[in-house]
Amino acid sequence: MTLSLTVPKILSFKHSVVYFKDCPQQPNIPNYLLGLALIQLLMVSFVTLPCESEAAQLLSWPTLSGDVWVFSVYQPNYDPTAADGLYCNKSLYTFALWNAIYETFVIGVLLAKFIKGLLCFVKMSPVPANTDFYGQV
Repeated sequence: MTLSLTVPKILSFKHSVVYFKDCPQQPNIPNYLLGLALIQLLMVSFVTLPCESEAAQLLSWPTLSGDVWVFSVYQPNYDPTAADGLYCNKSLYTFALWNAIYETFVIGVLLAKFIKGLLCFVKMSPVPANTDFYGQV
């Protein structure tokens, strides 16, 4: 299981290092991929610890800020010989786009599971028999 989570992060690290200066249109995209990959690779050892929920909260903010950076230049200029000099490497941008979509989907699934667990907790919580709806005796 850990290997299937680690391989995409290594690919993300590779894309961010190889194409680090190849996106002047949005220079934060390689930083986003590099930062997210390093944070998640360093946190692999914490997956089985009780602080896993705090780790998931820590990763949601860089993911959402990366979504803003990636989607703000949707369909960038891929031509490096452009007159204004603003372009983004097609391989880097395509990888960052699908990575952002995947990470956002994972956050949505985790949020849905959290809400489901919260609803199950509320539904399964015992209600004292000697009180009314508002908790009065």
